[in-house]
Amino acid sequence: MGDAYEVCVVVPTFNEAENVRALVEGVKANLAGAALLFVDDSSPDGTSEVIAEIAKSEPWVRLKSRAGKMGIGSAYQDGFREAIAALSPAIVVEMDADLQHPPSVLPRLVGAVRAGADVAVGSRYVPGGGAEGWGLWRRAVSRGANAYARAALRLSVKDVTSGFRAYTRAAAEEVATAGLPARGFEFQVAALKALKTNTKTVEVPYTFTPRRSGKSKLGLGDMARFFVAVLRLAF
Repeated sequence: MGDAYEVCVVVPTFNEAENVRALVEGVKANLAGAALLFVDDSSPDGTSEVIAEIAKSEPWVRLKSRAGKMGIGSAYQDGFREAIAALSPAIVVEMDADLQHPPSVLPRLVGAVRAGADVAVGSRYVPGGGAEGWGLWRRAVSRGANAYARAALRLSVKDVTSGFRAYTRAAAEEVATAGLPARGFEFQVAALKALKTNTKTVEVPYTFTPRRSGKSKLGLGDMARFFVAVLRLAF
């Protein structure tokens, strides 16, 4: 892994075997020349085997395998460290593997960082953004979590829970080495809190789309842990 890329897209995976091929094609079509680093937590559905097979013919696709399910927050931090050490990117992108983050938005996120932002957040809660296929309960939970985290941590970003982002290398390195106490979904707000000072953050509108295959990883337990974790981050 001695190659260098301007952009590296970091994608945590757990049981995403049905989605990774489509994601690879989406990144290839929309962000040619980027590297794609999957961080797989020993998915029992064979996700890592699918990625390894793809990488044989697509050397820009990389795989970091971890020993077990260790949480999406730690996956991003491990992935950022791996990307920076091995690929020397100027820009690090984070996104989900389930295609709810449209690859077509990647050029706008990367373009915002190239234009001078330290962090570009894909946002559902600025004009032009939104979410398809959500019922009233899901909308209420998402808006409530955002409002709670913004108030608790005094963040100005409208969509603080978004996991669709682009960072400068310096910002990604700060997040990766900050020792954030964030193994789960609270990672997104913890990262913004860590970068709150002297960081230019912009929001890029996008529409969150329904999952194509597999099951959502977000459950009631995750939501409860998120609210507790944000409270701890506030003190």
